[in-house]
Amino acid sequence: MKRADNIRPLHARTEALLRRLVRRDAEAAIRKVLATTRPEDIAAAMEHLTWAEQRRLYRVIEDQGYAADVLGFLSDQSAVEVTRSMTEDQVVDLVNRMEPDDATDLVGLLPDALRDRVLEGLEGESAVHDLLRWPDDSAGGRMSPMVFRMPDTATCGQAIATLQQQHSELATSHYVYIVDHQQGLVGVTSLRSLLTSPPGTPLVRIMTREIITVAPTQDQEEVARFVARYDLLAIPVVDEARRILGVVTVDDVVDVIRSEAAEDMLLMAGVSEASDHGGILQHGWRRAGWLLATIAGGVFASEIIVSYESTLEEAAVLAGFIPVIMGIGGNVGIQSATVAVRGLTSGAIQIQGALPFVWREARIGVVLGLFFALMLGLYGYVRYTASDEAFIGPAVACSSLLAIAFASVIGSSLPIVFRRLNVDPAIATGPFVTTLVDILGIAIYFNVARWLIHS
Repeated sequence: MKRADNIRPLHARTEALLRRLVRRDAEAAIRKVLATTRPEDIAAAMEHLTWAEQRRLYRVIEDQGYAADVLGFLSDQSAVEVTRSMTEDQVVDLVNRMEPDDATDLVGLLPDALRDRVLEGLEGESAVHDLLRWPDDSAGGRMSPMVFRMPDTATCGQAIATLQQQHSELATSHYVYIVDHQQGLVGVTSLRSLLTSPPGTPLVRIMTREIITVAPTQDQEEVARFVARYDLLAIPVVDEARRILGVVTVDDVVDVIRSEAAEDMLLMAGVSEASDHGGILQHGWRRAGWLLATIAGGVFASEIIVSYESTLEEAAVLAGFIPVIMGIGGNVGIQSATVAVRGLTSGAIQIQGALPFVWREARIGVVLGLFFALMLGLYGYVRYTASDEAFIGPAVACSSLLAIAFASVIGSSLPIVFRRLNVDPAIATGPFVTTLVDILGIAIYFNVARWLIHS
């Protein structure tokens, strides 16, 4: 397939047309769209197709280099489905054409038997073998081994000549990494400094010695925080001897942020990781777990309400404010938990120094509690002061104050506890917070009301 010169982004209307062409199996028309479309856009469009349609579209691609690029931009599930019906030789050919980090991701997704055969068929000592040693969510699993390094005895002119000779291999280079005779990393300089310095200038004169590095086992979220905090385009991955193993570039960091954000959103909604594909029963089963946990919490809360049956018999009007106490406490708890998760993810909150954050959220909860206590207490006083239920106003006011204050503490501290236990803190913003806060709010409400009734 010959690539056209007028490559353009795939707009929504063209994307809809592509989907219709795939469903009609109009190969000639599909090739015309492919010839003028970037592989990133084709990969994005494929995510809206069924598995069978994705495989049908991918088979139409004739240019294997273009096919490898598309495969590198697909989601994990789509990549698995597209390669499912391929032969071993076809997969090996595509992997050899991909960037090492993308190829490593793909090989890691393959079934065990096929993965072993593909690794045997790779050209020479492939970098994929080395990258597969590290976990997928680590710096080593995310890094690219294509590093622009120069000896500390080199000049700017020599570095520029090397870059010109190896430009095809160093297409994503943002920095020059300077190493000593033992290949230990001693400095770094930007390409801008390299190009704006006289050719005879030694690299050691323009390099920065204070280098931000990460270990290959470092979690990808921490790597993303470093890149964002220090405004880097790439961050080197080094071993214990300071030998540079590879670099994690900013486009990899964007992928990390996007995948982590998507995962956190699913966990915050109480939904397990899932794609848009699958049957109704599959989707229902994925969501059932957290809903069962919510039901269990609701049943427990109902048992607490039943235990206060005598109090309800004395003042049935108390039942009308149960949703108010539960609703306001649950929402405050989720707000605090969301702020905590965001702080833990961005690095603004550290486990060792989390107490000031929890204390701040507790004070915010008290302020909110006072505001809503005044509002609800005033309503209860005006509404029931002329009846025998004059205690309703003070009961609702005190209960809402305590429920909101405790909800702030629970919501802000639970994600920190989960992080301490090496569990994703985003899970705390789901049923855990709402269930705990609901149960605590009901207990506070009925105990305060019973005390006021009998006082």
